[in-house]
Amino acid sequence: MISLQEARRLIAEAISPRAAESLPLAEVRGCVLTDDVKSDAAYPSADRSMMDGYAIGEGEAQEFRIVGEVRMGAVPEFAIQRGECARVFTGAAVPEGTVAVVPQEDAERVGDVLKVPRRMAKSFIRRRGVEAQLGDVVLARGSRLGAAELAVLAQVGVVRVPVHPPARVWHIATGDELAAPDEPLTAGKIRDTNSSLIAALVAESGARLASQERCGDDPQRLGECVRACDGDVLLISGGASVGDYDFGARVLREAGFAIHFDKVDLRPGKPLTFATRGAQAAFVIPGNPVSHFVCYHVGLRLALERLQGIAPAWNFLNVPLGGEQPLRGDPRETFWPARVVVKDGGLVAMPQRWTSSGDTFSLAGTNALIRVVNDAAPGETVPTLLLEVPR
Repeated sequence: MISLQEARRLIAEAISPRAAESLPLAEVRGCVLTDDVKSDAAYPSADRSMMDGYAIGEGEAQEFRIVGEVRMGAVPEFAIQRGECARVFTGAAVPEGTVAVVPQEDAERVGDVLKVPRRMAKSFIRRRGVEAQLGDVVLARGSRLGAAELAVLAQVGVVRVPVHPPARVWHIATGDELAAPDEPLTAGKIRDTNSSLIAALVAESGARLASQERCGDDPQRLGECVRACDGDVLLISGGASVGDYDFGARVLREAGFAIHFDKVDLRPGKPLTFATRGAQAAFVIPGNPVSHFVCYHVGLRLALERLQGIAPAWNFLNVPLGGEQPLRGDPRETFWPARVVVKDGGLVAMPQRWTSSGDTFSLAGTNALIRVVNDAAPGETVPTLLLEVPR
């Protein structure tokens, strides 16, 4: 049995980012850039008005003759001379010779004359190139692409984006006892919650679920599924322990995978198994849903992050323990599902009711994992892995 720290080291060393690909802009949300993105022009491309108002020329006069109008999208075909002005709108290019824009609420128009009681201290002009010049790096290599970054790519006309592509995940759920969520339960059956859990977690990590199926407790069928896998990561739910029907590691070996570890000093999730076959990674995950949830966030997510070139999200916050009951330490490193909430201007970690690793209900509302090494009393700070922003 190895420590979780050693397990994470082995995962990180065994997995490298996927080779860069050029993908359509609409498909790269959550991906990581493999090259710098540079501006294709000056932005803004011209001096532009920041207000609806009037572009005025030089002079100390309080009255300006209106000589034209510039609408959004138009290119001014005239220049502003001393004592002149032109009607402009927010975002419109201002004519040559403009020294400032007077907001329309700060001036009075009388026919073709604009009366300006006082000059503004601010010009209300966005100067050409103030945001970016031609060739400026607007997104650096290694940037992870969210909504704002996609807007930047669109602005500079990048519609094919060089990125580490999303990891492709194959998931196989084992166990003769499993029934689909829409099936009525009969004696001896339980509903398959892990398939829905894994599908959602994979999506949250920016990866793609390429295949998902159930194969019961049939080692021959499982072997066929494993040999057919051409994804980047194979996840096998169940079959990770030492029971008569726990044959996940055996099937992986028979399919040509090398086992790096099959036990981790972890609670829940001790029988977690990690293997590789060439560039492919495989995990056998203890079957209970809380074990799935914990193993995913402390181990499997690292594999997907490495494949996609994402910096590992493994930062702990010291958060006061809420509730009324202490958390008891265990010989194994324990990760306790919790809900971090905002209370009195600060964060508090509320442990979830956790009766066993099979208690799916205890995961509802979970947005953090408390790392429990020693006993912790309410009010004490505990290292907490935040999985989502508290709401």
